[in-house]
Amino acid sequence: MSEHEHISTVEVDRDACLTAAICLAYQLYELDDEGKAVLLTSNGSNSDDPANELQTGGRVAIEHLANPEGWDADEMRARVLESAKACPFNAIIVRDTAGKVVWPPA
Repeated sequence: MSEHEHISTVEVDRDACLTAAICLAYQLYELDDEGKAVLLTSNGSNSDDPANELQTGGRVAIEHLANPEGWDADEMRARVLESAKACPFNAIIVRDTAGKVVWPPA
């Protein structure tokens, strides 16, 4: 079992996001019209689109993230956690399979 196996979902806290854009380096995000980070999903949409069936309240399951590089599941989970830790505003929220917040720390 990998150290990232428990990671299940990711979301962006739009109020906390102040457009540092460091997350863009992880190829899982883009900036919307307001300059806020949104998650890219595998159907070509993003987590900001209420009609996107791959998001629920902005939360996206790891397996529904866009993956143009073909990373395996463990690499995707690692990239999600690394991107969250890189955000200086703790705007990226990572949850485990039980829904408990893994990052940012409480």
